[in-house]
Amino acid sequence: MNLLDNMTFCKALTLPFRITPMAAIVGIIDRLLGIVIAPISIIITSYFIDTAINVITEEQDVRRVILPLIVMVFFSIYGYITSPLLGLINQRAAMKTYRILREQFIAKRVGLEYKHIESMETMDLINRVWSDPERRISEILSNLLNCFSTIGITVSFVVILFTYAPIIGSIVFALSVPAFFIALKAGKATYQAYRETTVDRRFSWSFYWVLTARETTAERNMFNYSQYMGDKYMYHFEKDRKHRLKTNRLWFIRSKSTAMITGALSIVSMILLAPSVASRSLSVGMFIALQGVLFSSVQMISVNLPNHYKVYIKQREFIKELNAFFNLSKISGAEALPAQPPEFKKLEFRNVSFVYPGTKKIILDKLSFTIEKGMQYSFVGVNGAGKTTIIKLITRLYDDYTGEILLNGKTLRDWPLEKIKACFCVLFQDFARYDITVAENVAIGKINNATKAEIDNALNVSGFMQCAEELMNGTETLLGKTHEYGVDLSSGQWQRLAFARAIINPAPVKILDEPTAALDPIAESHVYAQFKSISAGSTTIFISHRLASAKLADTIFVLNNGRLEEIGNHDQLLAAQGVYAEMYTSQQSWYK
Repeated sequence: MNLLDNMTFCKALTLPFRITPMAAIVGIIDRLLGIVIAPISIIITSYFIDTAINVITEEQDVRRVILPLIVMVFFSIYGYITSPLLGLINQRAAMKTYRILREQFIAKRVGLEYKHIESMETMDLINRVWSDPERRISEILSNLLNCFSTIGITVSFVVILFTYAPIIGSIVFALSVPAFFIALKAGKATYQAYRETTVDRRFSWSFYWVLTARETTAERNMFNYSQYMGDKYMYHFEKDRKHRLKTNRLWFIRSKSTAMITGALSIVSMILLAPSVASRSLSVGMFIALQGVLFSSVQMISVNLPNHYKVYIKQREFIKELNAFFNLSKISGAEALPAQPPEFKKLEFRNVSFVYPGTKKIILDKLSFTIEKGMQYSFVGVNGAGKTTIIKLITRLYDDYTGEILLNGKTLRDWPLEKIKACFCVLFQDFARYDITVAENVAIGKINNATKAEIDNALNVSGFMQCAEELMNGTETLLGKTHEYGVDLSSGQWQRLAFARAIINPAPVKILDEPTAALDPIAESHVYAQFKSISAGSTTIFISHRLASAKLADTIFVLNNGRLEEIGNHDQLLAAQGVYAEMYTSQQSWYK
């Protein structure tokens, strides 16, 4: 069960008791002791000062100051003794909380429907929630305990003030009311400012990556655009910073103004108490103690309590967004490993139409076609014709289309996701580069226990084995720059490794979604020819706006504005003198 589902503020308060109960109980005991110790220490301090004065002036027994002195010393060292112990307990509790909650955050995020990943609005929400969420959740109970502790100590201090200096007590109490209202509005305003600048933070982080990432270093040096990108980074960074600073400064001034007024009036009141000391209606010890009580009360009422309340408001707003994140729709079976591949017979699109969420443009418009077992197909068309969208629907990255998609005569939506994963293998244009070993890069293509023989075969067929043998640790060489001894590869070598990953995959349907877009046409033609030879016996789908793959296909689907313009093999479509023939003629010089 996910501890973070249907989260409320009250439920967040119970999480520490469910995850680290001992640390939560110790935290409560510590706050309760603090509430008890604070007023006692004031009374003891007053008694010690008065007794010490009497011992000196009236030559009373010096032993009378020993007990209050011992109590004062104990209270003084109490914090030094307990602070490191509490710190150790809280640190261990934080590590355990982080581990448990991080697992649940990751489980939710990796299972989100793909439409949320492509939505800027949703990603902004995710980025706000993912700003150290475990710490923010664990601090909810801590902040509330601090708030109650501050209230308890403040109440005891105000009672002392009312008892010995009712005028001062009345002033402090009266000015605490506006401080609470200021804190309420400040909490909402500061979190709203944080939410309003989400887009600017996204842009600033994007430009920051361009300015600092290893992947962009060569072009930064070659084109010398650091100043240009730096200006863009600073524009969005400053826009975010200034907007939040303006909001924080406004409410800081308001809260501090209240504190200053309270402090000034309290100082005046203390001056007015001086005659009471002279007349001995108020002892010197109590007068000195009241000064500490006064300024501590002003600090707690005008600063600490409003800050606790402001944090509470921000935490409450965070809980709302946390709920919005966990209420995002999730793909059923997203975490499941691929099952045994089903026997592929036929895939049908019947009058399928699709519009991306949040947009109005029709990407696929009543599209119908059939993919048969063991055949080679190619989808061609200009960029934006809908080719990649077809793959997203086949692999169920999106389910909200109209019409029907049938796999072996059964509605695609009714197939378990683990069966879909096992049925289709896609090699995307922007294939991933993993900072793991060569062998692991290939093995994840067959996540259910790929053997060494299968890995070596895939590397041999893809043409990467010779490169692997030249590496320091062969197929066990770590790749990428994450590791100290990691080895980076050329784009062509990474591409062959990605092909090996597709080769080892046992899926009966192999899909290549423009993975060779970065290659020249001749190299692209060779890659497709090689892939056709190694995928013999399986069903293959090529996606491309270039036509190197088209001549290899048994059937070519020509897409235009989400519709099927033409269908046939290479020779038939050339003879038809339609859209395909026009595209082929325009690209023909590339292949001569």
